Amino acid sequence: MANSLRLITYLVPSHPVELYECISHFLEEELHVSATLVYESRDPIDLYDDDRPDPFCLKEVDIGFMSPTQYLKMKKSKKVELLPITPVFVHPRNTALKPGYFADIIMHTDAEKTVKSFLDLRGCNWGYTGDNSLSSSLTIQKLLRTHGENSSFFGNTIKTGNHLLTVEKVQDKNVIAAAVDSTAFYNYKNVLHKESDNITILHSVGPLPPYAIVCGKHLNGDLKSKIVNALARATIVRSWKVQFEKFGLMKFMVNSNDAYSELEFTEPLGGNGLSSIYY
Repeated sequence: MANSLRLITYLVPSHPVELYECISHFLEEELHVSATLVYESRDPIDLYDDDRPDPFCLKEVDIGFMSPTQYLKMKKSKKVELLPITPVFVHPRNTALKPGYFADIIMHTDAEKTVKSFLDLRGCNWGYTGDNSLSSSLTIQKLLRTHGENSSFFGNTIKTGNHLLTVEKVQDKNVIAAAVDSTAFYNYKNVLHKESDNITILHSVGPLPPYAIVCGKHLNGDLKSKIVNALARATIVRSWKVQFEKFGLMKFMVNSNDAYSELEFTEPLGGNGLSSIYY
């Protein structure tokens, strides 16, 4: 077996880095390897090209954690493959604890007097993470389209760069409402212990496809199996269960490419996402 395991996450700082440190430490203990973790806060969808190959191509990392849209982009490089396992997080709408996460549409409690539904947000200042974000942009574009609307529905849009900054925009009333990754919002409240009593969830859209755990195709098949088996047992041991549940991670479950098929073959929404309208 390899003596080292190199992990990378593209979900920080929206998710706390401590979550992925916890996974790294768990795998180190379970597999008796030296595990190291790096994080890339920039979106791999725009980051890698012929002049800047991704670290899986260079065999600099072994395991990666990414969003569904990031996975579908990285999958095209043919240097990564999906591991058949994914984390399952707590959410009010996920009582059955199934894979996938949600787009939480959040707003300041001061708006509750006038905003009773999503359509009441017409003309408001809207916050979102970025145009490639499934939870804050692509899902909202799709929701607008189901109501016969487009991004001009909002009075103005503010791109923040990550979900934590989006929540802060709502809290500071720089925007009336926003959509954020539900796991990011959970950890904003429960791990970062940010004051959030003045933020309410108006609506949750989902479940969205699960977060993807990938590996480089260079990784030893035996080690891949051991990683998957270890993660499947991760919350059986009480000491680790308590550590993972701190982040809302309840267990790891089976995942497959089927979970991303609808997203992969969805027709492009076109334009510049939610950033196409400015006033």
